[in-house]
Amino acid sequence: MDVLILNQEKKWVMELRELCRKDGIRFFEKEEETEDICLVVTDFPIDRIKNGRFHGIPFLLVSADRREEKILEAFGAGAEDYMVAPVSPKVARVRILRILGRDLEREEDFDLEKLQEKVHFTPNEYKIISYMMKQPGKVFTRNELLEGAFSELYEGYDRNIDNYIKQIRKKLAGGNGQIDTVYGVGYRFVM
Repeated sequence: MDVLILNQEKKWVMELRELCRKDGIRFFEKEEETEDICLVVTDFPIDRIKNGRFHGIPFLLVSADRREEKILEAFGAGAEDYMVAPVSPKVARVRILRILGRDLEREEDFDLEKLQEKVHFTPNEYKIISYMMKQPGKVFTRNELLEGAFSELYEGYDRNIDNYIKQIRKKLAGGNGQIDTVYGVGYRFVM
């Protein structure tokens, strides 16, 4: 997997590159070096990411700006995560692996069907959790969950998602992943 890192300190990038070598992740610092970018790690202005060459590619912002409005703006623009610099390369590795859907603790893939045998999800809960599991670590707004899990067939309120998430959390309590709340934005599934 190719990750493009832009505008970050060289020493930090070298340490991160070394840590992620065994994970099969290749880091590049120039756009022209790779065509297969899976993630962009940057401190770019959000507009440049949303409207430029990187449109549609997941991105992680690393910035010294710790103001709440900037963090919320980043998530609102579709950022997968936001790290306030300075951040250790070890923490950055964990967050990158989560975004890329890699499980740090288990080798086998998370299997929803096996979980469904142990824990009974209602049809709507199943639609939500299976949709979230396709992109572990991604933050979803309520509307994104409604549109992605139910398409146009759902006629309830977006706040109903909160109740579904509450029930799913109870059922996942046995160490089968979890759903985190990203305040002011939405929810994300992590393994």
